[in-house]
Amino acid sequence: MHARGINYVHKYKEGNMLEFDIGLYFYEQLCKFLEDEKNSDWKDEKFAPSQPKLVTAIVRKKELRDKVDVNFDGHVSMLEYLLYQYRSVANPADFVTRSMNHDEHPEIRKARLALEEVNKRIQEYEAEKQRLTNDSKKSGVKGLRAKNMLAQLNAGPLWEKLQAALITAEAAVRIATKKYGGKSYKKSSGGGGRAMGSSEGSIWWLNRDLREKKEKYGKTKK
Repeated sequence: MHARGINYVHKYKEGNMLEFDIGLYFYEQLCKFLEDEKNSDWKDEKFAPSQPKLVTAIVRKKELRDKVDVNFDGHVSMLEYLLYQYRSVANPADFVTRSMNHDEHPEIRKARLALEEVNKRIQEYEAEKQRLTNDSKKSGVKGLRAKNMLAQLNAGPLWEKLQAALITAEAAVRIATKKYGGKSYKKSSGGGGRAMGSSEGSIWWLNRDLREKKEKYGKTKK
């Protein structure tokens, strides 16, 4: 949001990649965090693997390009950062090879897409809420009309569509968790598949994403 000058959450599109210049800013903020006296506990030796080195912007950018950006797409993902920062125990090449050994299970994909639909409905709802909020500050009939519409927003079609999307996503995540929690999926030549390995990370993120959305936009919201 900072990189794109976005002030409203509903205008933010989720992602996990940063341009190199923002990657520089990311490392700069990490270094500033460690330099702050109130964060001295994090400078302890036990956190040494997580502490970035303080270098010039030129050196950092070359490092991002040559060592962090493992797929050479001109961006730095959170995963690439983690693989590089913990390179003493993580091998990027080995990680890529392992990740290509299995496909995303259909049920996990279904849950992920269902949550993406929730994101779409949230953006629509928040955009309308912001529009009405801005209009409600105006004088005259337009302002009064906006206030009335804002008061009824949580009983309107945008809210209902959001609730329906949440219900669908919750069901999809529950099925994926029950059937394939802790297992990854390997597609067979006959079109079927079997669980193998571990996909606990995917299941964990799906459930966390769902929980956060329900807490903010669930039926208990007034």
